[in-house]
Amino acid sequence: MILFRFGGDPGAADMFRFIEEKLGVGTWHSDVLSGQMHGSRGFYELLGLVPGTVAPSYDEIARSIHPEDRRLNRGAKDVLRAMLLDGLPLNREFRIIRPNGQLRWVHSQAELLLNADGEPARILGVVIDITDHRESLRQLRAGAERYNTLIRVVEGLVWTAGPDGRITSQQNWEAARQDGPLLISVNDWMDLLHEEDRDAALKKWSLSVETGRPYTVEYRLLHSDATYRWHRCRAIPILNLDGNVQEWLGVSTDVHNEKLFDLSASPSRLTGAQMRAARGILNWSVRQLADQTGVSPAVVRRLEECDGALPMSDELMEVLQKTFSDAGIELLFPQVGKPGVRPR
Repeated sequence: MILFRFGGDPGAADMFRFIEEKLGVGTWHSDVLSGQMHGSRGFYELLGLVPGTVAPSYDEIARSIHPEDRRLNRGAKDVLRAMLLDGLPLNREFRIIRPNGQLRWVHSQAELLLNADGEPARILGVVIDITDHRESLRQLRAGAERYNTLIRVVEGLVWTAGPDGRITSQQNWEAARQDGPLLISVNDWMDLLHEEDRDAALKKWSLSVETGRPYTVEYRLLHSDATYRWHRCRAIPILNLDGNVQEWLGVSTDVHNEKLFDLSASPSRLTGAQMRAARGILNWSVRQLADQTGVSPAVVRRLEECDGALPMSDELMEVLQKTFSDAGIELLFPQVGKPGVRPR
């Protein structure tokens, strides 16, 4: 039966029925003196019952509760006693099992109404199907737990930033306090970078924030023992439904040993910058270097214009290196930093 009557308006009953059906809601009311309970059609359907086949009661509701949740819910008499004596409203969530075996999550609320003399007269209740909501929460919790687990096991420092590039959290930096980077304000993270690496790191970060492209950079990071260690930092944007950056997620991984002891590094090769620097220390002209090596001045000029490793044969490379070495120049090829030169 329908719980309420709407002043004879036949459309109101249809509207109430529509609301119950679309929202998965059922209502019931119970007379305090007689203990008789009445439920709406939606109430029966939520429990998986055919209206009129079973008289609704507290015991009938209790029998439909999942066994694991039944022990967490007081019995019908305890619930009724609490509502009558203490005036406590009923507000619970639990699982029910329908006669066909289907499992549903419901939210149940009930309140006690008093008569004109202030005595308990009637209990009104509503039951709402929240199965979809609980499933969404379950998926969110599972995703959050996977994310938190990943943060704990990842070999690196995890951080997040807002769309504007401002760091919003350093999520597992607390665990690295003893032997890892110093903990500072999330807005001053650049202070941890070696002064020689800050400009390049900030420039690349600003470009990524502006374009929404992934961020990759290597820099030296200050640790709690006042030393700097090389880190490789990567960050990717997390987009919202509109395709705009919602936040950034980044990981900074310690690659110091890799930088120092990379066994797969290519053989050291002379660079154009080293040639220019070595010739400057020796105060040689292009012609003098050409005479010492037996190559033309045009080749010397072309080689010195190269910024990286020189495109030449191994034989010519050996000639140039030996020439500089015999003249008292030491060529430096460190694993960390740029190639250089110095007098012996």
